[in-house]
Amino acid sequence: MRIGILLPHRGVILQSARRPPVEDCWTIARLCDEADMDIWVGDSVVAKPRLEPLTTLAYCAAITKRSKLGTAILLPALRQPVVLAHQLANIDQISQGRLVLGLGVGWGMPAIVREWEACGKNHKRRVKDLEEHVSVWRALWRGDPVTMQGSDYKLTEHTIGPLPWNEVGPPVLITAGNRGEIIPAQIERVGKFGDGIITTYVNEDDIRKLREVCAEAMARHGRANPNFPLCVYTTVCIENDVAKAEAMTADFLDKYYGGGVNFRGMMGLGPAAAVADVLERYKAAGVTDLCIRLVGENQVAQLQRFIAEVLPLTRQ
Repeated sequence: MRIGILLPHRGVILQSARRPPVEDCWTIARLCDEADMDIWVGDSVVAKPRLEPLTTLAYCAAITKRSKLGTAILLPALRQPVVLAHQLANIDQISQGRLVLGLGVGWGMPAIVREWEACGKNHKRRVKDLEEHVSVWRALWRGDPVTMQGSDYKLTEHTIGPLPWNEVGPPVLITAGNRGEIIPAQIERVGKFGDGIITTYVNEDDIRKLREVCAEAMARHGRANPNFPLCVYTTVCIENDVAKAEAMTADFLDKYYGGGVNFRGMMGLGPAAAVADVLERYKAAGVTDLCIRLVGENQVAQLQRFIAEVLPLTRQ
C-alpha cells in the first residue's frame, strides 16, 4: 500500500490569503519524496479556496524525483476539456509519468452549486461533463489526429503535445462509495471510465464491498482488472491524548469545510501506534493507496512525527 500526504494547500490559505506560508507545502513535498511517500492535492476555486492544484503539482514535479503526484480530487467539469487534456499531459510528461488523477463531480451543497456558476459551468451537467472530459483526454493522449465535438469544444483533426509519459496516460480513479454509499450510477461510471477508485469516509466493510461491485462493473464493460487501484482519502492527527486528537480534528474539519458535513469511517486519531493500526486495517481491506490529510496548522511537524513514528510501524 502506497501512503501519501495531502499538501496543506487549503490550510495555508486559511492562515492568510494574501501571504500564505506556501513554503510549508514545498517542505512537505520534499519530505514526502525523501520518505518515498506520495503527494496529493485537492481542488476548489471559490467554494474552498486553495493553491491551484495543477500549477501546484507542476512545481512539485520540479522539486521531487519519485513521489506520485495525485489529485484528490480534481473537478474536471469546472474546466474546458481540451485545455485540461493539454495541462495534464504536460504535468505527466515533466514528472516522467508520476501523475495520478482522482476525479469527481463535487457535492450538491449550495456552495458547490455557486462554484459552478462562478466558473461559468452548469452544475446539473457535471456528471456528463466529467465523462466527456475523460473521453476527450484519452482520444487526444493517443497522439492521433482527433475529430469530435462536445458541449464546449470542437476538434478537427487536432493533436496535442506533449503527450503523456506513458502511452495509456495517467491512471484515472473515479470517486465512488463515499461514506459507504453504493450508488449504481457511480459504480457504472467506474466500470466504463475508471482505471480504479478514489473514496473517503469508509470502513473495512465498505472497502471490500466497493472493490467487489466495481470489479464486476469493469468486467461487464470488458475492462476486467481485479487488481485495480483503490485509494482512500482519510484524516490523521498524531496526538498521545485520544480525546484531544478527536477534538482537534473535529474543529479542523469544521473550519476546512465550513461546517455542515457529517463524517464517518476510519480516521487515524491518537498516538502513533493507534494511527499505524488504522493504516494497517486499510491495507488488509484491500486499499492500495492512502491520501492522508494531516490536522492542524503545523503540518510540517505532524509529517515529521508521522515519518519518524508511524511510517516504520507500517513498513515492518
